[in-house]
Amino acid sequence: MDSRERVRRAVTFQGPDRTPVELWSLPGVWWRFGPQMEALLSSHPVDIVAAKQSADDDLQLYEQGEFLDPWGVLWHNEQPGIFSQVKAPPLADYVALPDYQPPYDLLDRGFEGIPAFVRENRDKFIKGAFVRLFERMQWLRGMSALMVDLMDDCPAVYILRDLVHDYNMCELERWLAYDLDAIVFSDDWGSQRQLLIPPRIWRDFFAPCYEEMFARVHRAGKLVFFHSDGYIVDVIEDLIALGVDALNSQVWCMGVEELGERFRGRMCFWGELDRQHTLPHGTPHDIRAAARTMKQHLETAEGGLIGEGEAGIDVPLQNIEAMLTCWH
Repeated sequence: MDSRERVRRAVTFQGPDRTPVELWSLPGVWWRFGPQMEALLSSHPVDIVAAKQSADDDLQLYEQGEFLDPWGVLWHNEQPGIFSQVKAPPLADYVALPDYQPPYDLLDRGFEGIPAFVRENRDKFIKGAFVRLFERMQWLRGMSALMVDLMDDCPAVYILRDLVHDYNMCELERWLAYDLDAIVFSDDWGSQRQLLIPPRIWRDFFAPCYEEMFARVHRAGKLVFFHSDGYIVDVIEDLIALGVDALNSQVWCMGVEELGERFRGRMCFWGELDRQHTLPHGTPHDIRAAARTMKQHLETAEGGLIGEGEAGIDVPLQNIEAMLTCWH
């Protein structure tokens, strides 16, 4: 069974030969370990790879200094290797909203290398895109201002949402033209203990956009992969109903056993190992124990779990190796 079939069977509960494995790693990890990372991944290949748009400027968001992205967002980073922070959002004042236009020109370049990447990795499960709605709105408006807009039901915030959503739908069409297995959506919805906004607002304001995007992906015969950091228990039932096939979330801050009791067998858990405590501060033994716990509570005999963890710049190399080997 090759990686492509293994992951698809795990996600659709059709009996993979083993738990598939994926590793996320921040650019700072590669800047730190370089050839050692290449050797690890050569010895312990992963099952999922990512097709990327070469025109994407995301790497600059991990470099030290300031960076003005194509959306007009000014970023600042004092710690190379981790994600930047927004310094100046272009729509901090809604006076600028009527004349604001998303950078649609980004969709006209950077996809040229994807067909070759797909051909070279066809035995792997290939994911593509990283579609953002809530996060993009934060970056354009500023997080605090956006939160006030949502709570006040500000008319302009609907215009902002639709502006981002329309761009996302066009971006989806570009990605869906390629022979990928899954489209990734990413919005961090949780704090450490609760959803960032009331679930009612999430359902009324954001869920319709997700529903339209997920349905489009499924009509194209591809799977919906969704990532969110934080405590998001309040909307997992909604994500299942909306059509999420695999959910990448911080299961350890929500409770692995509770998640298993409520959602095991109903959706594939796409990781993740605890990157707040276990991965940076634990031992390989701790990581293997955590993987066993996740398999016990989240996986079924037919699948339902992708073994995944994220290596940050504070994770020792031996723990990265443990992440790659603890699922077998």
